[in-house]
Amino acid sequence: MNRNIAYVRVLLVILAVVILLAFLNRTPQRGSHDAWLPSSFNPVGAGHMALFQTLSELNWPVDRWREPLSRLANYGTGNVLVITRSQAAARVTFSEQEIDLLDDWVKKGNTILLLGALGDWDDTRMFLRQIGFTVPEEKGSVADLFQPFHPGSEQSIQVQPGPGSAEPGTLILPAVTALPIAYPAGARVLWQQEGEPYVVDVPRGAGHVICGASDQILSNKYLGQGDDFAVVLRLLMPSGEMPRHIFFEETHHGYSAVYALAHLLNDPGVRFGGMLALLGGLAFLGSSLLRFGPVIPLEREAGRSMLEFVDSMADLYRRADLRNEMVRVLFNETHQKILQRLNLPPTVSHEVISSRLQQANPHLPKWKKLAQRFDSREYKSGLPPSGWLRVTRDLIEIKSAMA
Repeated sequence: MNRNIAYVRVLLVILAVVILLAFLNRTPQRGSHDAWLPSSFNPVGAGHMALFQTLSELNWPVDRWREPLSRLANYGTGNVLVITRSQAAARVTFSEQEIDLLDDWVKKGNTILLLGALGDWDDTRMFLRQIGFTVPEEKGSVADLFQPFHPGSEQSIQVQPGPGSAEPGTLILPAVTALPIAYPAGARVLWQQEGEPYVVDVPRGAGHVICGASDQILSNKYLGQGDDFAVVLRLLMPSGEMPRHIFFEETHHGYSAVYALAHLLNDPGVRFGGMLALLGGLAFLGSSLLRFGPVIPLEREAGRSMLEFVDSMADLYRRADLRNEMVRVLFNETHQKILQRLNLPPTVSHEVISSRLQQANPHLPKWKKLAQRFDSREYKSGLPPSGWLRVTRDLIEIKSAMA
C-alpha cells in the first residue's frame, strides 16, 4: 500500500512538471530559430542569414531547399543551387545517383555554387572528379591540398581576380587551402592568391559549376568585408542575368533527419496535442499501478445468463400482459403440435383432444384442465402470478412429447 502511495505521488509530480513546461513553451517571446551550421538562415558568424535576408529584401527569388533533389527538374533552367560544405556541420552525404542527377541538372542550363571543404567528403571529391578536377581517391592522400580549418587560428587573406577576369575588387576569406591546381580544361579561375585558385568556374554543358575553397564566402562574418557582397552577387549570376530561382540546399545538412521533426514540434497545436497524449499515458500508467478493493473473479457467461433470467422473470411478474401473451403463444403452438401428431381436425373439441392424448400418453398433464384456463373469461387480464409458471411447465412438457 505504501508503494502505491509513492507511485501516486511521483505521478502527480510528473504531471505538474509537464503542465508547467507546456505553459512555458507557449509563451510568445520564445521565437523559433535554427542553429545548425552552415545554414541559409543562421544568425551566427558562419551562417548565411544576412545574405538570405538581404537577397529577399532586394526581391531576389531565394528559397531554402529541403526536398529531394529529383524535384529540381520541375523548375526548368536558369536556376542556382547553393551547396555548402563545412567541417563543423552535421550532414548527410550525397549518393552517386544524386551526384549524377546534379550533373545532368547543370548540363541542362543551371548553376551549382559549391563552397567549403570539398576535399573532406567522399561525395564532393567524387563530384569534383566527375566535372574534371584531378582529385585522389582517398582523403588522406590530399591532406596537403585540403588542410582542416581551425577557427582558433583563423587569419584573413585577400583574394584577387583571376587571370583573364575583368572583375575588379578584393575578396576577403579566412586562411583556407586553395582548390586543387589541376582544375579541368576550359575552367576559368575567378579569384586567386599568388597563382593559387580559390574560386573556379567550370562550364558544364549549358550550365556552370562554381567551386569555392571556403563556405564562408557567403557567411555573415565575411560578407560585409572587402568586395565580398558584390563578388557573391556576380557568382549568383554567372550568365549576367538574375536567375529564376536561388535555392540554398539544406537537406544534406541533416535537416530531413532532425530539424523537420523539430520544426513540426515547434507548432503550438502539435505541442498541445503531445502534452494531452502524455497526460493520458501518465493517467493510464497511474491507474494501472493501483488496485481498489479485493479481487473478485467474475464468471462472465454464467453471471450474465443468470442476470438476464432474473431480469426477464421480474418483468413477467410485474406485467400481466406479457405473461398472458407468452403463455398464449405457447398454448397455441402446443395445440397445433397435438393436432398434427394425433392427426385431428382443427375444429375438434378439447374433450376429444384430452381423451386421445390421455390414451396415447397417460403420464402427461391433463389437457382439458389446461385448455379451460384459456377458454375461461376469468383470466382475461392474464394468468395469475401464482399459477402461470406451473401452466407453462405443463405446456412445455406436452409440446416436447409431441415433437
